Amino acid sequence: MLSSFEELQVKASQLQSCFYCSGLLPALQKEHIFNNAWGGSHKTGKLICNECNQNFSQKVDKALLCYTNIAMNAWSFEKKRQKSIPRIEFPGDYVLEGGGKPKLKKPGIQEERLDDGRIKTDISFNSSEEARNWLNGSGAKSWLGRELESEEKDNILKKIKQAQPQSRDISLGNFETSLDLSAQYRSAAHTILKCLGLFMPDLLCLDETKPIRQFVRYEEGNWQLFAVEIKQHISVADIYNHLAELGADCNSVEVYWCSHLKMVIGVLTLFNHVKRAVIISKEYSGTDKILYVFEDTRGSERPPQAFLVEINSQKFDEPIIGIQCFDDLHRSYQIFYNEISFLIKTYRPIATLTDDFIKTIGKISQKTLELDNNITLEYQTAFLNFFIDLGKLLGKSIDSQKVLSKISEYEFEDLIQKFSGNYDSIEFEKSLSEIWQSLLINEFEQGAFE
Repeated sequence: MLSSFEELQVKASQLQSCFYCSGLLPALQKEHIFNNAWGGSHKTGKLICNECNQNFSQKVDKALLCYTNIAMNAWSFEKKRQKSIPRIEFPGDYVLEGGGKPKLKKPGIQEERLDDGRIKTDISFNSSEEARNWLNGSGAKSWLGRELESEEKDNILKKIKQAQPQSRDISLGNFETSLDLSAQYRSAAHTILKCLGLFMPDLLCLDETKPIRQFVRYEEGNWQLFAVEIKQHISVADIYNHLAELGADCNSVEVYWCSHLKMVIGVLTLFNHVKRAVIISKEYSGTDKILYVFEDTRGSERPPQAFLVEINSQKFDEPIIGIQCFDDLHRSYQIFYNEISFLIKTYRPIATLTDDFIKTIGKISQKTLELDNNITLEYQTAFLNFFIDLGKLLGKSIDSQKVLSKISEYEFEDLIQKFSGNYDSIEFEKSLSEIWQSLLINEFEQGAFE
């Protein structure tokens, strides 16, 4: 099916001028390949000029933040410049801090008048420290409209010390955002073109790519002329991400040269989840091939890597890619609103649980160089808690004994014998990862834990 597989080298230095406006290069102001706000870190001044770079820095560069901030919040990614995990605002009482943790915007005060005329007050804080700061600062005075007497303050302080943490169902309300689809597809296409410029710069000088370049740089033409829904019958990104276990740790671009469509289609994938596909050229005749470009999202600053794969179409029953245009605007907007709703209501909490699980496994691994029954039990408990919490999230009733039984079937205890006395945490965690993925796909998703 694959007739060739070639790793490409960076060739951006072959460009003598900006591929948008023909301005001289190199530019003094370097441009990210994958946006910094998506976790990208590598920059170069060898693709576009200062003026064009500045043109993208506001509206276009920010067009996809409503999606990427959700992913970065859930996976606790920090932006390279701001060094902070995105915080997500909701119209209700809560915000989402890093790691998808809900936090009250301000103390929650509820008052109830009792039958005897007294007023019962219930005040919620994010922590006891926050409650003490509220009491000793101006918060309590603003609430009462006067200074607290010493006896009143001591009484409240005593209640703070005695208070126990409570869990409650939190309604995050409706996550609202404006969707500028033209800016989104300009942003996606801009990244795809930069990836082409980095590894195949000669393509950006052809007349066939002029319409997409004019749309991206000057917004010439309606976004619907370039945007498509995509069905990937073969995806190098999916294959490579699975083998390398990259997941949300990378952003990627795939460019498809497709003989049956007579088109070149570019696909941007952010955090292995959000996809945007655009038509790069409507004039193509040749063999089927795929350019795959990816960059990690952990701030290495290394250039993206790229592979070019040629497809033997005679040995592949289906075309390598299928597309559908956005003809119905009402339906199109519904698709995008459903997408962001899924991200905030399903992807975010699942990603948060997974991130917490990975961190828990890492903390256990750092405890000791000796692998014994107690440490293995901690790993097993982490597995059990993950599947119970995931079940709660998805409305499934999880049977703890069934989970433990299945863990045993996957020879969890045998890891002690395999690694005892020769505890290599990397190899051990790889084995744990394989068991976790098998339990998730083969057991949890098939309902074996219910």
